Amino acid sequence: MSLDTHPKVDESAERDRFPGILPGKPAPFVLRQGEGEKSVLFGDLFTILLSGDETEGQYDVFTAEGHAGEIIPAHLHRWTHEIFYIVDGTVHVWMDDEHGVKEDRLLHAGDFAYVPKDVVHAYRYEATSKVLGTSTAGFGRFFHAMGKQTDKPGIPDRSEIFVPTREQMQAAGEKYGTVFRPEFRFDAAE
Repeated sequence: MSLDTHPKVDESAERDRFPGILPGKPAPFVLRQGEGEKSVLFGDLFTILLSGDETEGQYDVFTAEGHAGEIIPAHLHRWTHEIFYIVDGTVHVWMDDEHGVKEDRLLHAGDFAYVPKDVVHAYRYEATSKVLGTSTAGFGRFFHAMGKQTDKPGIPDRSEIFVPTREQMQAAGEKYGTVFRPEFRFDAAE
């Protein structure tokens, strides 16, 4: 299988950790503020609001929220297109398609960014921020594969920070088509 082809990812291990939160099939439902499938990854809270199970494999919707901090390492997604809509705060986004298109933008509440598959990107919260993300179906649970499950809403405090092992990151990357590029340097990210 070509890496450019979007395979059907078996998300059952990640989904099964959150029984009954999402319907698991196309059906109307409501989530109240703070509800959804939640995982802590580094110092951020990732909340899956809608998965490919509910959209017949079309897309995922999730939020990411955290305090100002370190840059998320450079990476790309082999078959996942991703959007960032800044709900609150300020987020610095870097994108480089390695063919001449480079973006280095400071995004504020109401701003939007699109990252196609195979584009190296990274981001950093410049202030306490919340981002609404949409991605190709099946990708959202990547955050569960790398993170630690929680039922607590809101940005994790320092005692709740979860740093995955290198092996956990590599396994999640392989499963969800994410290539980490720690050697990659964005011109202005230094």
